[in-house]
Amino acid sequence: MILSVCLLLLTLILFSTAAQLLYGRLIEDMLSEDVCASASSAADMTVLFGADSSRDRQQQLCIQLNFTARASGNDTVVCDESGTIIACSCGPQTCEHLGYQFSHELLDGASAKGPVFRKNLEIGCYGEKRITAISLAKNKAGSLRYVVSSRPSSSVTERLREARRLNILAALAVLVLAIPIIWIITQRQMKPIKQMTAAARRMAHGQMDVRVDVDDTDTAELNELAVAFNNMSQALAQSERKRQEFVANVSHELKTPMTTISGYMEGMLDGTIPPEEQPKYMEITAAEVKRLSRLVRSMLEISRLQDQGVPEERKRSFDLCQTVGEVLLSFEQKINDKKLEVETDLPDQGARTRADPDAITQVVYNLIDNAVKFCPESGRLGLKIAQAKGGKYLVSVSNTGPTIPADELSLIFDRFHKTDKSRSEDRDGWGLGLYIVKTIILSHGEDIYVTSRDGVTEFSFTLPKETTP
Repeated sequence: MILSVCLLLLTLILFSTAAQLLYGRLIEDMLSEDVCASASSAADMTVLFGADSSRDRQQQLCIQLNFTARASGNDTVVCDESGTIIACSCGPQTCEHLGYQFSHELLDGASAKGPVFRKNLEIGCYGEKRITAISLAKNKAGSLRYVVSSRPSSSVTERLREARRLNILAALAVLVLAIPIIWIITQRQMKPIKQMTAAARRMAHGQMDVRVDVDDTDTAELNELAVAFNNMSQALAQSERKRQEFVANVSHELKTPMTTISGYMEGMLDGTIPPEEQPKYMEITAAEVKRLSRLVRSMLEISRLQDQGVPEERKRSFDLCQTVGEVLLSFEQKINDKKLEVETDLPDQGARTRADPDAITQVVYNLIDNAVKFCPESGRLGLKIAQAKGGKYLVSVSNTGPTIPADELSLIFDRFHKTDKSRSEDRDGWGLGLYIVKTIILSHGEDIYVTSRDGVTEFSFTLPKETTP
């Protein structure tokens, strides 16, 4: 608000100064034209009176000059060839200027062609500086008369002083009207910003559900800021919920194996488990330790990929068809045990790409592992590599069986997420497989998505085609 008032005041000062200068020039031009016109008309009048310098003729000339002076406001005197005043606009009765003699320097330059204008000329008979126009009148008889028309220079100063007074009053009126308006507008604009500031403080104290109102009466910029703030608040709240869920999930996943290991170890130490059964429980304990080790490795791998991505030196050229085929062969026993039908659609010429082959192998392994695990007996397993737009390959792994609920599809790639909430169907899993898959694909700058409808679930991801030099 202070800045706005200062800018307004500066604008008013500049505008008033410019207006004052312009008005001063206009006044000077107007007065100069006025005195020049008075000098010209007085010179014409003097020519008409002729060379007769009798007292009656001079009085008549004074009366005419007095009449024109009242109309124009300019003082006019007529001088003879020697510069002596012989007629004055003050009138013949009261004039004190008759007989005063002008210096030749003052009258030099006068011309019969038109008035000579002089600004701030010191005229002794008036005792002050004046705006003056001097004209030369020459009658038919050849006699010369000097006509001096003038008015006080202070008249310009008075008019400028009055204009300055009016400018100051106008500026004060504008300020008196503008300051309350600026204050109202400033407060109105600051209100949503203050609300956002208060909301940010509440968020800093852990209240992630804070939102600010979007008012249609605010400016478009403030509304955009409010919407962005609400989106940020929502994203932070979601991030906080995910963090809490992550901590809860990790705690849940670690609780079961740690409880199992602790229970069995205490049972063997205190003799609850007889010595002949201890090898069996030692194997169970070792399996749980391995599960914990796999969890730690998976989390470390995910953290590395999220922080560093896939380094360029780890990317190599390889054939996707060969990778998919090798991974599929590793599941031959599981496929035969469930009597699955396998359908493959791979390019005969191969599909060369440039990526981290070990990471992509893990992606394909996890997807096929999921497909085999959730495919029912005598179901169908599908593998496909097709051309995609933008110079990419589209790799798809599908299986028949129960479809994933629509509300679960958006969560399917979340860490520790399992479609089976009881976790009984996937006892050995951590819910990290698909999250690792998504992390690897995104770290390559590619996309992955899932569809599940009409009894078929299909995971698809893209990889770039290898560009030939």
